[in-house]
Amino acid sequence: MRILACGAHPDDVEIACGATLALAARQGHDTVILDLTRGEMGSNGDPELRAAEAAEAGRILDVGERHQAGLPDGHLNARDEGQRRAAVEWLRRLRPELLIIPARENRHPDHDQAHLLMKEAVFLAGLARFEAEGEPARPRAVYETMERRIFRPDFVVDVSSLRDLKDDALRAYRSQFIRESGASPTLINDPAFLEAIRARDRYFGELAGCAWAEPFRALELLRLANLDCLLPAERKLLND
Repeated sequence: MRILACGAHPDDVEIACGATLALAARQGHDTVILDLTRGEMGSNGDPELRAAEAAEAGRILDVGERHQAGLPDGHLNARDEGQRRAAVEWLRRLRPELLIIPARENRHPDHDQAHLLMKEAVFLAGLARFEAEGEPARPRAVYETMERRIFRPDFVVDVSSLRDLKDDALRAYRSQFIRESGASPTLINDPAFLEAIRARDRYFGELAGCAWAEPFRALELLRLANLDCLLPAERKLLND
């Protein structure tokens, strides 16, 4: 299976579903990340440094491919025809079977627009008469990741065996998550931020009967062809 995870900025995918991508790679799936912007509006770091950090994070998670769409940071706009065409062309070029995108209603407006942009691109990419490069194609499934807004997920992925890799990948983004001397204080370089991400993954793991889990929501109603999927993985926590 070919899995594409999209984020508005370098590091967004790792925060939301980095361990899931690492698990997918270990299971033999083809994993790809598409960063929609270079993060040039960020308070710390610069695009070149963030690109190097993204490459290191991808290596840690064993991601097969990482691409940069080069759309304008701080100005993602799902109504912009050029950006819509670019998103369609990336989907047609990368041709994922499974697409992972941010959910809506996030603190950063780029994340909301990334959701809308990719959701609309999924539909438009399959239209033969939509004028964009590449042969028409659509992913078979689209799933949303959780950011700051908590929702009831449709499923979680047990990432207990790989949660340390996610921490390592996030630490690769030193310019963003480490408040070093001279860095501008931000929400995400406060030590409490990464602790909150760990708490979220721990919370959903506890609910699902495992140590750590990453939550997802389906964009459309899930349809199962194999009823074995109805059986959850064996619970791993003791004293439940």
